Amino acid sequence: LDLAALGRALWARKFRILAVTLAAGVLSFLAVNMITPRYKSEARVLIENRETPYNQAQGERNMERDRTLLDAEAVQSQVQLITSRDLARQAIKQLSLAGNPEFDPVAGGFNPLTRILVLLGMQRDPLTMSPEDRILESYYDKLSAFQVPRTRVITIEFTSRDPDLAARAANVIADLYVGLRSNAKKDDARTAGVWLSSSIA
Repeated sequence: LDLAALGRALWARKFRILAVTLAAGVLSFLAVNMITPRYKSEARVLIENRETPYNQAQGERNMERDRTLLDAEAVQSQVQLITSRDLARQAIKQLSLAGNPEFDPVAGGFNPLTRILVLLGMQRDPLTMSPEDRILESYYDKLSAFQVPRTRVITIEFTSRDPDLAARAANVIADLYVGLRSNAKKDDARTAGVWLSSSIA
């Protein structure tokens, strides 16, 4: 390879190379400014086993066994609870997502690209879905919940074009989940209280 000849050839075409570089830079700048920004927020929840021998299910009062089950299975079960439809409906109601064009494409009207994709069969027609299903589908597209490897921590991530909504959504989902867990614990405590009262009597 003759590097000197290569250098001369590049220098002879310097204006063409400069023009292509500038055109690519301008196109990239325009593309970046046309893309709608996406904001992602996250909330983290620590899963702890605070059961006592009194509020555990009958026959499952071996604390070491419960600790192993918590490590192996219970955290993933809690992830499924966070992504459940019941909790999703509560979050959608609390965040007032109904009527938000980002979550209900029908509310904002069809854009030409969506119409073309629907006609080509590449996208499902939103009009054939109920408003709740449309909002739930968009909600789940923007929600991500997963266990941090080798920990009892669950990360809840939410993405939105609105930074305030993204931040609020992650916190609201975490709060709803914690409230759900708290109510379940209260029910367990009441059941344990009834059992202890009968045992003492």
